[in-house]
Amino acid sequence: MIKNLRQIRKARRLTQQALSQLANVNRINISQYENGVKNPNLATAEKLATALGVTVDELIGKEEAS
Repeated sequence: MIKNLRQIRKARRLTQQALSQLANVNRINISQYENGVKNPNLATAEKLATALGVTVDELIGKEEAS
């Protein structure tokens, strides 16, 4: 589901830990999302998108991230 998480996070120069703190999402979960082990629910995807300054559509790869 989350195709662009790692790419956007790295473009923002954030570590998984920093994103974890910004989004209030467990760092281990972020790692699992980036590696395709599991998918976040909609509320978590919204938290991650907000912390990264993108839309959920950009995060899941429906639109190009800026």
